[in-house]
Amino acid sequence: RIANLLPAWYYNFRVTMVTWGDPELSCCDSSTISFITAPVAPEITSVEYYNHLLYVTWTYGGDGTDLSHSRMLHWMVIAEGKKKIKKSVTRNVMTAVLSLPPGDIYNLSVTACTERGSNTSLLQLVKLEPAPPKSLFAVNKTQTSVTLLWVEEGVADFFQVYCQHTGSGQETKDQEPVTVSSHVVTISSLSPATSYNCSVTTFSHNSPSIPTFIVVSTMVTEMNPNVVVISVLAILSILLIGLLLVTLVVLRRKHLQMARECGAGTFVNFASLERDGKLPYNWRRSVFAFLTLLPSCLWTDYLLAFYINPWSKNGLKKRKLTNPVQLDDFDGYIKDMAKDSDYKFSLQFEELKLIGLDTPHFAADLPMNRCKNRYTNILPYDFSRVRLVSMNEEEGSDYINANYIPGYNSPQEYIATQGPLPETRNDFWKMVLQQKSQIIVMLTQCNEKRRVKCDHYWPFTEDPVAYGDITVEMLSEEEHTDWVYRNFRISYADEVQDVMHFNYTAWPDHGVPTTNAAESILQFVQMVRQKSAKSKGPVIIHCSAGVGRTGTFIALDRLLQHIRDHEFVDILGLVSDMRSYRMSMVQTEEQYIFIHQCVQLMWQKKKQQFCISDVIYENVSKS
Repeated sequence: RIANLLPAWYYNFRVTMVTWGDPELSCCDSSTISFITAPVAPEITSVEYYNHLLYVTWTYGGDGTDLSHSRMLHWMVIAEGKKKIKKSVTRNVMTAVLSLPPGDIYNLSVTACTERGSNTSLLQLVKLEPAPPKSLFAVNKTQTSVTLLWVEEGVADFFQVYCQHTGSGQETKDQEPVTVSSHVVTISSLSPATSYNCSVTTFSHNSPSIPTFIVVSTMVTEMNPNVVVISVLAILSILLIGLLLVTLVVLRRKHLQMARECGAGTFVNFASLERDGKLPYNWRRSVFAFLTLLPSCLWTDYLLAFYINPWSKNGLKKRKLTNPVQLDDFDGYIKDMAKDSDYKFSLQFEELKLIGLDTPHFAADLPMNRCKNRYTNILPYDFSRVRLVSMNEEEGSDYINANYIPGYNSPQEYIATQGPLPETRNDFWKMVLQQKSQIIVMLTQCNEKRRVKCDHYWPFTEDPVAYGDITVEMLSEEEHTDWVYRNFRISYADEVQDVMHFNYTAWPDHGVPTTNAAESILQFVQMVRQKSAKSKGPVIIHCSAGVGRTGTFIALDRLLQHIRDHEFVDILGLVSDMRSYRMSMVQTEEQYIFIHQCVQLMWQKKKQQFCISDVIYENVSKS
């Protein structure tokens, strides 16, 4: 055993046989063996953190340790938290600077490395306080709500948002703290025309950051013109009633005065007084009748305006159509509907055209939004449109031609939208990210019959492409006979999301797949349904206009789930419901008939499954 060797030093060892005689004799020299001793473990002496930089200092061996001739190669400084940060440092330097994201707990170590070995220092636990959110903005302000948007910095488990009403030199608590995991939140139930002092605090490993503050003001409540009219009518009615009462009192006093002048027992001939001009009875009677009827008319107008307000959005009742049919009778129902060149189908479809005619779409008609619509006659309704969250507070910055459509499982199960335009592709990917959608269904090709139907809004190759602030990378692409499956990865800042893209390529515009191809489209719908059952966020569906093929697909998906649990269908009611959320859903009569044909095929398959199940049960019972 050889002791007192220097660490990280190069040694040559040779064994020689030596005699005890005088002089000493040696022989049989062995070959030389080289060896590098292991380094000693460094010792971390100081750790300081500021401006997102960690300054680490360490020592090695004793004061007399000479590294100039040692076989030390370098130091490896490692900080391991949610992210693992490594930095190699030359042997002559015993200080390192690491750029570490705040808000995490790191195991810090320094390793001395030689050609053949290494030795690591004791782990030192370093806890970095979370950083406050930066670039805090307030967007989409309304009378009772505001959306806060900020940039997440470092590691954060969640954010706590707290808003206080400010006024008269003191702050009073108006809102309970709201906890969110993303970097955007909408604070609702606020008071109109009120200032709030809002703070956002980052929490990581149960430690809060310094809060970031912003003062926001809700919008002033706009006076509804209908309320103004009703108020004027009410005031005018009160004034006229008051005038009527005054007139009655005056007439009553004059009548009593004349009675006293004529004497209590004297018969008064009002007809002669009329002729003499002393009492214009007919004129006063007319005035009395006029003053009596006018307030009644005004009060009637007031009540009509209050309860049956033709300008009020709530006063417009959505027209609902319904026609449930038992699936056992569905074959006969289709035969009856198809008589006389589909005459009854035509009647039903004409009724559907009346749905949503009075539903407003003011946002789509704004001058700055008109260029964002692919077709001027396909516009999203205001009440169901998808609103983008944008740091730009300009009017129209939240607009995209898209509507939420209710589904079998959720009131916002789908988003029906148009095929993106070159100028709206960035907004499209922003919608995908903000809605956390993991599935996109594309039911068109980019070019059909030499016409552009949709922009090629995804990368052509596997190289990442930036669409505004969002980067999209195509991970894979698989081509099938009637569709193409793609897998995308989209990223924004530290947020990463995988998206599945299903592109059905065998569906003609304004038309339907052939009768033989109905099996293919149902298989495609079933495949998307299986994937969406395991995904989060609404399924985004588009064709060119986002109403014809898109509406047909959504109808088939909803009916596929409905038939699984029920033995009746209401296709008329279903399409009517979809059209109340987005205009022209299921755009043509041909598409409407195709849905019926697909339902017929679904029901046939379900009956076949019943028959197979019955046969299996019977065989098991016999055995």
